[in-house]
Formats: sequence, C-alpha cells, structure tokens
Amino acid sequence: MNIDIAGKLFPNIATMITQLLATGVLLYFFKKFLWKPLQDYMAKRADFIEGNIQEAKTMKEEAQVFLKESEEQSRASAKEYREIIEKAKQDALKVKEGILEEAREEATSKIEQAQKEIDHQKALAQEEMKQEIVEIALEAASKVIEKDMRQSSNQTLVEQFVKEMKN
Repeated sequence: MNIDIAGKLFPNIATMITQLLATGVLLYFFKKFLWKPLQDYMAKRADFIEGNIQEAKTMKEEAQVFLKESEEQSRASAKEYREIIEKAKQDALKVKEGILEEAREEATSKIEQAQKEIDHQKALAQEEMKQEIVEIALEAASKVIEKDMRQSSNQTLVEQFVKEMKN
C-alpha cells in the first residue's frame, strides 16, 4: 500500500482555492443579504428598546410629578376642608349665640310685659278695693247718720279718709 502521506498532509491548492472562493462567496452573500438586514434589524430593535426605556423613564418622571401635584392638592384640599369645618363651627356658634341672645331678649320682654300686666292688674284691683271700701264706708255712714247729708259729700269724705289711710 502505497499511501501518499505528504499529499494527504498538504491540501491540494486547487481544492483549497475552490473552498476559499466558495467561502468568500458565501461570506459576501451573507454580508450582502443577511448581515446588513440583521444589523439593521438589531439596530431598530435596540432603538425600539432604548425608546421604550426612555419613554418609561419619562413616564416615571411624569408620574412622580403627578404624584407630587396630587399630594399637594390632597394637602391643600385637607387644609381647605379643615378651614371650612372650622368656619362652619364658628358660624354655628355665632348662630347659637344669636338665638340665645334673641331668646334672652324675648324672655326679658315677656317678663317685663308680664310685670306691667301684673302692675296694671294690681292697680285695677286696688282701685276696685278702694271703690268697694268707699261704697262700704258710705253705706255704713249712711246707715249710721241717716240724716240729710248728701251722698256726694260723704263719698268725698270717705275717699279722703281712704287716701289718708293708704299713705
């Protein structure tokens, strides 16, 4: 057996050139038709991902701004709520004081009116008692005296007597 070891160890130049040319053609077509579109696709994908990341950052920043604004609005609303409640309490106290003052004035007015009515009734009762005393005194005097004296002079005398007794 005669094996050509040197021929097997060293490649055939024609085969090697054919293989290199075939590999070169494949690389050329790969680069021309696959590499550039793949690179473009990868670049677009990277841009898309980067855009999403930037959009997410922007949205996060906007969300933080909105959160701060909503917290400020919430604090302002709570403060306004407390102020409204406090004002309502003060208004209620003023209304209460007004109602109480009005009730006091009305009670005082009614008491004064009642006192005037009592004084008037008392004066009428005193006048009636005075008239009855005068009539009783005149009757008693007329029965005791039964003389010519006139009744009008007796009445004047009795009224004068009652006034003196009163004072």
